[in-house]
Amino acid sequence: MKAKCGNFVDRGTYRKCPLFEDDLPEKSFAQIVEIKPGQIVGKHYHKTQYEIFYVIEGKAELGIGKSTYEATPGDIFLVKPKTVHWVSNNKKEPFRLFVVKLNYEGEDTVWL
Repeated sequence: MKAKCGNFVDRGTYRKCPLFEDDLPEKSFAQIVEIKPGQIVGKHYHKTQYEIFYVIEGKAELGIGKSTYEATPGDIFLVKPKTVHWVSNNKKEPFRLFVVKLNYEGEDTVWL
């Protein structure tokens, strides 16, 4: 089954497009996330969910726990539950990620 990105949902500094809705196993979720140019997704964590990030396009600074990375296309990252993470896109182009959420139970985001 080929993914179709229907409509992006605007969340201010970023936008997201859910993929494979109703076709993934329970507590799983997949989406394309696009951090807008010059924007930051602030520090936050998730209570129960894991996130796997695959960088599709662009470059950005990605913080996971106490580590900071220069994320570039082809990079893959794992964020475990309760691990603080954030993204800063100081470029003039969008930063796009394919995101898979495991143990997903809806919005469990805690913003810091």
